[in-house]
Amino acid sequence: MECITTVSYSILVNGEPKGVLVPSCGLRQGDPLSPYLFLFCAEGLNALLRNVADEGVINGFSLCRNGSKLTHLFFADDCLIFCRSTLEECDKIQELLAIYETASGQMINKEKTTLFFSRNTDEATQEALKVAFSVPVIRHYEKYLGLPSFVGRDRKACFTQIKERI
Repeated sequence: MECITTVSYSILVNGEPKGVLVPSCGLRQGDPLSPYLFLFCAEGLNALLRNVADEGVINGFSLCRNGSKLTHLFFADDCLIFCRSTLEECDKIQELLAIYETASGQMINKEKTTLFFSRNTDEATQEALKVAFSVPVIRHYEKYLGLPSFVGRDRKACFTQIKERI
């Protein structure tokens, strides 16, 4: 990322460069280059998560029996990470996020980070992981990105609102 902050600009006056401007603040929100740099960094996080999943260090969840494991999903500037409720897997995720923060210069926003557990996770484990991550636990997502977070047996009723809006 250092090559981005060492850029300089010259203004052309009548076709000739006049003076040199050296930006002192790096990229700002709204900079047309910003989304591409974010995606470039997110690819690094994707590779980190994929590598540890391939090594079997973290386990996601399968959508069906014997199906491939889903360990993470990226949405714009948001990320969902799936793993087992063990201190070992959660420590590994924290380690990967620290590597990502150091490499990209981006920081995980703990105020916007939450933990969600399956019904099978006991209270003691939930509390231990909550303390380890220093983030709150939520019991139920109503919606995520405008879509229902849980779809039961009645899928038609669940998506009727979306169909009507479209």
